[in-house]
Amino acid sequence: MTRYKELRQILADEIATGKHAVGGRFPTEFELCDRFGVSRHTVREALRILQDQGLLSRQAGSGTTVLARSRAALYSQTLDSLDNLSDYAAETRFDCRHEGFVTLRGTLAETLGCDCGERWLRLAGLRRAVLDDSAICWTEIFIAEPYASIRGQAAQETGSIYKLIVRRFRIEISEVEQRVSALSVPPEIAAALSVGPAAPALLTRRRYFADGPAPFEITLSIHPGDRYAHTQRLKRGNGVGHS
Repeated sequence: MTRYKELRQILADEIATGKHAVGGRFPTEFELCDRFGVSRHTVREALRILQDQGLLSRQAGSGTTVLARSRAALYSQTLDSLDNLSDYAAETRFDCRHEGFVTLRGTLAETLGCDCGERWLRLAGLRRAVLDDSAICWTEIFIAEPYASIRGQAAQETGSIYKLIVRRFRIEISEVEQRVSALSVPPEIAAALSVGPAAPALLTRRRYFADGPAPFEITLSIHPGDRYAHTQRLKRGNGVGHS
């Protein structure tokens, strides 16, 4: 476990046990750096996650305040690099319910952004939070046929399937494309997510690329609207000038 995740867990435990009172002032970044002997970057990352989980409120000029003793049901994910995908995998596990080959037709081919007639290995199930085993989303993972020999191993994998493919076939990810859209929860998975049919949800599609224009893996994740928040940070590139 990385240092900032360890620090996040220590601080979350202290909040849960009442060491830092709800509504009270939380130690400053400097105080935490001094206490734990870590860098300011480590402290900031730990505090960012605690804030995303609804435990802390951070306001410039006002310091940090404790909001709650336990994390909110909302799962919040920040994405600004491929490393954040590894964080997501470390904080969740995949509970596979179905696996087998599908031939893409009609709406499914369009949703995946692929041609009709292509054959993909499909794994489907729930992605759960490691901390409390709550269901975060329904996920369907599609693996391109050239990589389908991992079928047996993939069905047992609880972490990231794309990492399994990268290791097995010795490829390197060049790009991950993500698209988020709104939809209603399909009736056939509503019970698994403990929501009513047609409840509002977000559909996240991720397409993983190595060499070449075709993705080697595509994931579709359906998140109930009240359980998921997505944050994306856009940074100015070196080639963008300032006026």
